[in-house]
Amino acid sequence: MDKKEDIAKKRKSDFSRITLVSVTGLEDAQHAAYALVLSQQQMPGARALLCSPKAPEYLPPTIEHKVIAKLGYTEYSLFMMFALWHLIETEFALIIQDDGWVLDGANWRDEYFDYDYVGAPVAHGRVDTPAGTRWMSKFDWYAHLGKPDHTVYPVLNGGFSLRSKRMLRALIDHPEIKVHIPRPDILHFDPFRMYWRNCAPNEDVQLTATLRPELENAGIKYPPLDICTLFAAEDTGPMYKELDFKKLLGHHGPWRRLVSIDPPTVQYRMKRSLVKRARRELDMVQMFEDRGYSIVFTPE
Repeated sequence: MDKKEDIAKKRKSDFSRITLVSVTGLEDAQHAAYALVLSQQQMPGARALLCSPKAPEYLPPTIEHKVIAKLGYTEYSLFMMFALWHLIETEFALIIQDDGWVLDGANWRDEYFDYDYVGAPVAHGRVDTPAGTRWMSKFDWYAHLGKPDHTVYPVLNGGFSLRSKRMLRALIDHPEIKVHIPRPDILHFDPFRMYWRNCAPNEDVQLTATLRPELENAGIKYPPLDICTLFAAEDTGPMYKELDFKKLLGHHGPWRRLVSIDPPTVQYRMKRSLVKRARRELDMVQMFEDRGYSIVFTPE
């Protein structure tokens, strides 16, 4: 696709239905603002909103700022499930973070508007069988797709996700659906903290796996796995085995962080030698470089 075709395709889509929104409880929201800048460039016509305790030094006038209280990790999840809907005036919100943003607006598909939540499948998932519920990691849930009497609910990443206003209000409009957090699986003592193998307190785990059967009964629609895979990538699991990463709309990964937009620079929070060992992660690196990004790795 040449540049003119790329621009024409972006203009054809009605991005005015979307608010690009980044929520951070940290004082320094500059990198989140960078992610919104790049995302808005890729989705002309979309609104943009940054929610943070302080406005960053660089914030273009096309991005609105909303002051919020400082948030810890769990408070962030609660904010996304119970409060974000107050701030979104459009039909949909596209969640943006400094480690997840729009790569190519020309890869947008209008069929994403048919669903209430779209996000990349991640390594964790829930598998229901007549024997009960099992939570799996490392994409072990993938092997159970299509098995008789098996229902698989992969966790769909929230850090770069499209959500309808109906999804944003789901737990408000359906108070009978309760967030469920079991006791922690492990207590770490240095430092002392709680650990859940399935990341139970995380809002994307709640909304796309723990509560998904109840939310579906309430009318919330989730896309099939192939649509989620084209939408974005976090962990490059088996469903990404042959995918051309240039076809992705966006990405998310806590090890990939946008630290500059002049030039656009992705900083990996790990050494290149470790990145090399991760499935197809070097292909992601190549995709970024082909798009003009500079890549920085943790020193060996």
